[in-house]
Amino acid sequence: MTTLSGSSRGGEVAVGVPPRAGPPRAVLGPYVVQDVVHRGRSGEVLRAHDSAHDRVVALKLLAPEDTDREYRARFERSCGIARTLGEPHVLPVLDFGETGGRLFVATPLLGGPDLGAVLHREEALDPARAVAVVEQVARALAAAHARGLAHRNIKPANVIFTDPAAAEVRVGDFGLVSRNGLSLDHTAPERFRGGATDHREDVYALGCVLYTCLTGARPYPGRSLPERMRGHLEGPIPRPSEQRPDVPAAFDAVIAGALAKTPGDRTPTVGTLAAGARAALA
Repeated sequence: MTTLSGSSRGGEVAVGVPPRAGPPRAVLGPYVVQDVVHRGRSGEVLRAHDSAHDRVVALKLLAPEDTDREYRARFERSCGIARTLGEPHVLPVLDFGETGGRLFVATPLLGGPDLGAVLHREEALDPARAVAVVEQVARALAAAHARGLAHRNIKPANVIFTDPAAAEVRVGDFGLVSRNGLSLDHTAPERFRGGATDHREDVYALGCVLYTCLTGARPYPGRSLPERMRGHLEGPIPRPSEQRPDVPAAFDAVIAGALAKTPGDRTPTVGTLAAGARAALA
């Protein structure tokens, strides 16, 4: 049995998802691992049974290289704040700590797909549905911003629907971005410049998510990583109404404000962005 260290527990109730049949893969402290939900560059997400609380959780093991002192301090602060956020669109942090030299976070295991999977299946969302999703994400981000916590990696994969009907969402992975997990398609220009960042990089990222929801395309779809990076730094801000004719032209101004290259010129808050998107529907 692997001993977990430095964990903190919350009292939230996980979304009940029955464990899948089959022998356990491993035991990590109180967590009996059942199978792998997702594996990517930033780590892996496991379906596990929390034997201490008799609940099924999503157990995210971060990449092994994400254990340096600076990242660990940010990890503990971010998880500590996210654990106390009562906003219903924030994916609750049930437990966090370290096991086997790897940092982990336990959250409820939701029954729906993430936004990336929905967009892959449907290509784009109709404007009303896109705005409804962005409003929910904005509420989650605003609650974190009020506590001085920026997400720093808003992207469709971190927006998870609570059920297969794909209506209500939760936002996870607050502050847990690493070099390997950074989404180049949703990264604010100031991150590439290496300067100081604040909550306005989340405004930019949420604007990118809104653009993709409306059009099914990335804001700067370059063929190479440097080309996409230059798009964020220097490229003209795209107009969603030109990409997809059923998108009202009023969304062009919403995206222009959210994707401004300089933070001082950008839409100031995620709440303002969501309100502008709602108004654009009219």
